[in-house]
Amino acid sequence: TPLKVLTMEDMVALKPFQAANKTSIFTLKRGDRTTYPLPAVAWKRKKGIGRIQPEWPLSEVLEKTERSNLQAVPIDADKPTSSWQTARRSELRAVENLKGTNPYRAYRGASTEPYGVFWLRIKEVRPDGKVVIENLHDRGKRQVRLVSTTIESDLVYPAVSGGDITRFGVESNFYVLLSQDPTTRKPHPESWMLDNAPLSHAYLKQFEEILLSRGSRVLREFAEKTEFYAMYGIGEYSIASYRVAWKRMASKLEAVVLTTLPTPFGRKTVISTDTTSFFAAKNRGEAQYLCAILNSDIVDGFIRSFSSAGRGFGAPSVMENLAIPEFDSENRLHNKLADLSQEAHTLVARGEDVSDQEADINEAVRRLWNIKS
Repeated sequence: TPLKVLTMEDMVALKPFQAANKTSIFTLKRGDRTTYPLPAVAWKRKKGIGRIQPEWPLSEVLEKTERSNLQAVPIDADKPTSSWQTARRSELRAVENLKGTNPYRAYRGASTEPYGVFWLRIKEVRPDGKVVIENLHDRGKRQVRLVSTTIESDLVYPAVSGGDITRFGVESNFYVLLSQDPTTRKPHPESWMLDNAPLSHAYLKQFEEILLSRGSRVLREFAEKTEFYAMYGIGEYSIASYRVAWKRMASKLEAVVLTTLPTPFGRKTVISTDTTSFFAAKNRGEAQYLCAILNSDIVDGFIRSFSSAGRGFGAPSVMENLAIPEFDSENRLHNKLADLSQEAHTLVARGEDVSDQEADINEAVRRLWNIKS
């Protein structure tokens, strides 16, 4: 029997319960199908109001909150079960041009768990090129003992997590050991490791029991079938020369172009880990173009209209319905966006203000989709 949704009240920002959840209220009618647009009410606390207390009467909750009358529609009109886009009618009309098929595939960052094993600190680079490392044993949920040892630098890469990313910049980085072959998407065979990276293999061997008891059943079974140090979510796209990465767990879209970074053992590709999502780009111009688009106010508002803040806010799936025009190196507007993004990256690296570039990007992105101000 179908159920028709009559109204929806979005209380995600209100957080009415003393627990981590995304609260909504629906009224349903049996025997009919939902029609759109659907009336929706978004609740939020007034400025300066802390957590909503469960003992408050309704009158006090109403006094300390604000409610906006919105409309909800499926983000993909051809898929009624797709996420709802919730906004005012005028806002829904304004971003209609953004909706469609995205020619760019978004990926989740590399799964490098347990962090306490694969995340490293470089203590020293020896004259023979090998590196003295220390594992970041206190990162992540698993208890891992502290180890200081020497390994080869071949499988060590600079890395960033979502928390390291800002708009057009990276605040800090750490290092990861990649035991996975991006080309085959399988762990390097043990025979290869013993021949080419025996010290790295010896380091990982100390954590074999932990690595074979990871929480993910899929990863455990993959490790059992291949090598105990198998990793997940790593392919050639993970080490593409140019990538545009953004925070996967956030309340606002913040993106940066990733290429290589100087390390004490030479320039190496930057890996973005599983608290990020990213596009792999063909070249620098395309990467900067995409980064400008993702850091624009119009795209941020579009994503926030159907993806609430938190763990899944910037998941790869949120990009599926963003109809980004494919980069054309002969298009003046596309090149202007790429140049503005490149300028913003340079300024952020110097610690300088980028408000002028952001304003120009916002204007250019509106022109890109022919959106009237």
